[in-house]
Amino acid sequence: MKILFDAYWWAEGPFSNRTVQRELIGTWSQEHPEDELTMMVPSAHLSQARLDAPTGAALVGTPLRPHGLAAAFAAPVIARRVGADLTITHNFAPIVGRSAVFIHDVLFQSDPEWFTWRERAYFAGMPLLAPRAQVVVTSSQSEAERIRQYNRSLRRVVPIGLAVRTQLRTAEPVRPSALPDVDGFLLTVGRLNVRKNLITTLTAALQSGELSRRQPLVVVGEQDGRALPLPPDLRAAITDGTIVLLARVGDSELAWLYRHARLFVFLSLDEGFGLTPVEALTFGCPCLVSDIKVFHETLRDRARYVAPLDAGAAAAAITASLEAPERSRPAETLSWSQSVSRLRAAAGLF
Repeated sequence: MKILFDAYWWAEGPFSNRTVQRELIGTWSQEHPEDELTMMVPSAHLSQARLDAPTGAALVGTPLRPHGLAAAFAAPVIARRVGADLTITHNFAPIVGRSAVFIHDVLFQSDPEWFTWRERAYFAGMPLLAPRAQVVVTSSQSEAERIRQYNRSLRRVVPIGLAVRTQLRTAEPVRPSALPDVDGFLLTVGRLNVRKNLITTLTAALQSGELSRRQPLVVVGEQDGRALPLPPDLRAAITDGTIVLLARVGDSELAWLYRHARLFVFLSLDEGFGLTPVEALTFGCPCLVSDIKVFHETLRDRARYVAPLDAGAAAAAITASLEAPERSRPAETLSWSQSVSRLRAAAGLF
């Protein structure tokens, strides 16, 4: 088979989206070397993408920006040029041709208040283009149900699962240089926006009485999308080192954080999948997470659940979790091989 992959974020772009593209394409290339793969990347990123593209994969550049335009209009032109049997894009389906589109989530439809007007305007093209794909795939059963609920005209929506990044899973843990003196700490990882509910997480951690400069709450993440200003008490905690903001860290440092954290706290208001708690469990880190549907699907009985907007209940749950310091047994998660197999089956490739 000749497959055209949307690899627009191969070199740079949203971290979680880039991870899914890289893992799906890399795994597909390894397990189905008989297929001819072509990757569509921005023309400006061709040289960088060639450095670590899968062996044998062809690269084609597109000058179209942003990603939505490239997926919708450049991908079908490239697919015809290379004779692709199937095009696999992300979020935005091609306007013509046989395709499968991976929609990461439609939270902008169910909860538009979490997004800026610019984000909502951009995402609006996703449901308009989705019916042009032969199949829509997504990460979880919970998200598949949401996509169907808000997009009744779609023919098929199939969950294929996600897995922990290969580089993270195999990384040699290294202590972050910014944390030379911590003996124990709480950890949260994710983009800093209103949906990730960081203010409640920070407030609950402070109210628990479990934080100090030697045992802080470590926050790994970068500003992304709509956010709320931090109240004075949280700004003061950041200033005195009770809360530590690390922005983005490398895989080796993240592996160390997951392995040594006393507790991973993730009180997101909602997720399409929510991979970071799965990552934490993979390293045996106990988890306190939001009581939302998708986490019951992906984490089952391996995590403690709490209402995400109840800071008092979350503070009590943090204390209760820390009173049982045993490491959690590593989670049994899907593999990228399984995700690729499900994607191929959904697209009619066997």
